[in-house]
Amino acid sequence: MEWPVEDMAWTNHDLRMFNFQARPTVVLWKPESDATVIRAVLRDKIDWENWFENASSTTSRGNELHIALCSRAEPIFEGEEDAPVSYLSVTRDTWERLTRLFHIHRSITRSIARQVACFSSFYVEESKSTNSRICFTARMSKYLPRDLALSVTYVPSIESTFAVVYGCNEDQMQDFEKRIREAGDKTKYPLLLIEIFAELERERLVTMADDLVDSFTLRSEHLESGSWNPSTDMSNDKAKEYLSLCVQSRSLVDHMRAVKRQTSKLLTEIDEFGSYCALHKNEEHHKEGKRVRRFKKAGFHMKKRLQDIMNEYDDKMDECNMIVGNTTLAMQTVWNQIARHDSDLNTRIAHANTTVAMEAKREGTQMKLIALLGMVYLPFSSVAAIFSMDLFDWKAQDGDPVVSKYIWIFAVIAVGLTAITFLVWHRITSRHERVASKDVVELQSKMA
Repeated sequence: MEWPVEDMAWTNHDLRMFNFQARPTVVLWKPESDATVIRAVLRDKIDWENWFENASSTTSRGNELHIALCSRAEPIFEGEEDAPVSYLSVTRDTWERLTRLFHIHRSITRSIARQVACFSSFYVEESKSTNSRICFTARMSKYLPRDLALSVTYVPSIESTFAVVYGCNEDQMQDFEKRIREAGDKTKYPLLLIEIFAELERERLVTMADDLVDSFTLRSEHLESGSWNPSTDMSNDKAKEYLSLCVQSRSLVDHMRAVKRQTSKLLTEIDEFGSYCALHKNEEHHKEGKRVRRFKKAGFHMKKRLQDIMNEYDDKMDECNMIVGNTTLAMQTVWNQIARHDSDLNTRIAHANTTVAMEAKREGTQMKLIALLGMVYLPFSSVAAIFSMDLFDWKAQDGDPVVSKYIWIFAVIAVGLTAITFLVWHRITSRHERVASKDVVELQSKMA
């Protein structure tokens, strides 16, 4: 069993979790004295050095928001959609300095390594209240495209929030920056970044669900608009497409259920965060009470929005389950039609076999009659043929033999021909039996 990571100090084992390569990184900074969001794009080590010189003085101020958006690396393998979010857009030295400056909790390594949707929080209490930290980590499932990871650290003593978003593409960077600029004073609420993260996850899952429903609707529209013949309209390729939609729908439903569970944890975390702030407020500063009320109000609106997102997940899961149910019904209908067709074919074959059997029976009856007639007339024919031969002289004079002395030639030839006929019949029959037996053995070996 692994216990939650409470130590914030990074180790070499944690750093080996990541791959480092200098790429453009967008840094957002919203100071307390300015309503606008300051944006900087850092591309190399020189840019980072200049930024660290300025940031060392600004990060210690109060009521500020600092966000680093790490760009996505190029796919590692051909045909792969995205590189892992653990491929950071900075060098290792830069990352080590950034973890100290942004108070990044090392638990983000575990969240990224899990590769599934997850959310976690850590309340780091130190001997001095000024060193307390509240850390949050979140991750989207890597098994769907455009996944992200997020680490957020809130420092209550200076009321500042530090965040890093991992694996952003260009569109996600613009979307994240747009939401931060439109948030206004809500940026002072630390969990706002988690809400934005949840919104991006909602867009990802809902878009995929809508695409699946549209694809299924386009493929099944002809079922309602006209006649349908499963033998012609449901080819192997079409059946494969329907089964693929069914599998994708089941997978997407599982992902939505996992995200819903993490969203439920986030709803609970909003209450815990509000209770923590109310419990640790400084009664001597009137601004503390105002901050707690502001956090409570922001948390209320955030919970309401998250509940709407969860309800939307339920609707999309119902639509995906509709795809699964309709696909199952279509497949069952196809198999029933195939079974019905086979049954009709077998019935026609049975009728044909019955007709053949009746004809064979009638012919067999006729052959029996012919054989019976042969049995009746054959002895008479044989006797007539024998006595009509010249071997018998029925008008012989006294003393002359009636039977010729050459009668033995007839007997020898008749018996010999009969023996030869039986011998040839036996050889041919035996040969056919051996060939048939060999074919049976070969067929049984192939079936085995």
